[in-house]
Amino acid sequence: MDETSKVSRVTFRTLLAWTRGSRRRLLFALLCALAGSGLGLAQPLIVNRTIEAATAGRSVAGLLWLLAAVFAGQAALQAWSTFRLDQAGEGVVQRLRRAMVDQLLCLRMAVYDRHRLGDLISRTTTDTTLLRDVLATDVVNAIVNSIVVVGGVGMMFWLDPILAGVVMAVVIGSGAVMALVLKGIRRETQAAQEATGSLAAELERVLSAIRTVRINRAEARESAALARSTDDIYGHNVKAARLTAVVSPAIELAVQGSLIVVIVVGLARVASGDMAVGELVAFLLYVNYLAVPMAGLFDIAPALQAGLAALQRIQEVLDLPVETDRLRTDRPQTDQFRKEPVAVAVAASGLVLHDLRFRYTDREILKGASFRVPRHSFTAIAGPSGAGKSTIFSLLGRFYDPAAGSITLDGRDAHTEHTTGEWRSRIGLVEQHSPLMYGTLRDNLTYAAPDAEEPWLHRVVEMAGLSALVKRLPDGLDTPVGEHGSSLSGGEQQRVAIARALLARPEILLLDEPTSHLDAAHEQLLAQTLHLISKECTLLVIAHRLSTIRSADQVVVLDGGRVVAAGGYDEIRDHLPAQHAAA
Repeated sequence: MDETSKVSRVTFRTLLAWTRGSRRRLLFALLCALAGSGLGLAQPLIVNRTIEAATAGRSVAGLLWLLAAVFAGQAALQAWSTFRLDQAGEGVVQRLRRAMVDQLLCLRMAVYDRHRLGDLISRTTTDTTLLRDVLATDVVNAIVNSIVVVGGVGMMFWLDPILAGVVMAVVIGSGAVMALVLKGIRRETQAAQEATGSLAAELERVLSAIRTVRINRAEARESAALARSTDDIYGHNVKAARLTAVVSPAIELAVQGSLIVVIVVGLARVASGDMAVGELVAFLLYVNYLAVPMAGLFDIAPALQAGLAALQRIQEVLDLPVETDRLRTDRPQTDQFRKEPVAVAVAASGLVLHDLRFRYTDREILKGASFRVPRHSFTAIAGPSGAGKSTIFSLLGRFYDPAAGSITLDGRDAHTEHTTGEWRSRIGLVEQHSPLMYGTLRDNLTYAAPDAEEPWLHRVVEMAGLSALVKRLPDGLDTPVGEHGSSLSGGEQQRVAIARALLARPEILLLDEPTSHLDAAHEQLLAQTLHLISKECTLLVIAHRLSTIRSADQVVVLDGGRVVAAGGYDEIRDHLPAQHAAA
């Protein structure tokens, strides 16, 4: 089973592709920014004309009013452009996060097994936020600043080609230094982001088990481990900062060096009569005006590298394989059941697992497991650890596909005659750790059936033995249960999970060791509940306690990935693991 995917190498084209949907706003903001920059480029020319008019003794009032209007227009256009860029940036990050959330909720189960949840969350939050400004503001500013620089340089060449050539030589030299450090900045920035994701994953691991950490006095050890992660982030960021530090001298060289060169060479040209004073002032204004966009281009380059590093991490998630609501077409529909006389009788109704085989990485878990579960019966699955019990449940939930064999319900194949969604609509699952969601008790109970009617809800509450709990809670069903159901006991969480699964009226209910959190009194109550449930649906229970095994209509014993016995308790007791047989 190959769960790998090819990760795309992101480029600036990939970066620009995510602006789709915001391009109209970005284009309008770009035009406003360009118009504002155009007004900025006009200002030195107006100043030049003002100086010439004043020198000639003409009135300069009109030119001053024009200069004020140009200043005001530039400020208004820049303000409007900034707002539109921020709006577009928020739109881009909104689409990115929606895409990431949709992807994370639909990944194949094997992907979750290989990746840290904290790191996946970090990519959805931190990396998308980092990318927001790069996608909108920095990309547009790079375009605007480039156009402004080109326009300003053109005006400088128009005013004095020789002086402009000297300035460009200084700028190109600084730019060459910048080009050498960009690749290193991207490498170190991406490494820092990876380390940040690892820190988030480690924090999620520790905080989700904080009681275990405290009782085992492991705070110091965990703190030291987390400190190593923060040290990694520090190291990579310092390396990136060391490379980025080259940017500031390059900017200073380009800007200050250009001003010094213009002043020295310009004064010499004015003294020789090759350049007018007004032209020198205009040229100095252009150099000063271009200092900001030129510095912006130098600053934007490392930011774009950081953005590409963030986008690379996002793209890695978006390239992961997802689960699809599909029929399996990679193998023909099996009719193996109809080839044997016994199979003909059992294929008509109930759940049938035939010759199931499954391999996880390099280990074969199931080696041809076969058994039948009659409709509205209670079947317990027993066996030693690693026998394949949980794998059976994973295949029944279609979290994984079997390498061979088939699963049928009432004669219809789970894979070739049901889409994933159709099959799961017939299945309910109660996991051993009974995860509850943050919210009220009602939110958790109705999670799979939001529109469940009140009479059925209260009946399920009673079947699951939750009536006393509901009466005891201050707001009944509308009482918050805390993070992960922390305000409820383990047994209460287990019963809530059972009720939640039952509320959706599944045809098959899978329970993974439902007695694991129950005391003796509640275990007896659950045994009665299980028989009530089996009248509503077909019930399969992974059982470790002898009481659960004894109360089942049928017991299936797994060992080494195969079914070694199936039948009533008296028929299979000799095949049970030692702890059950002894009991």
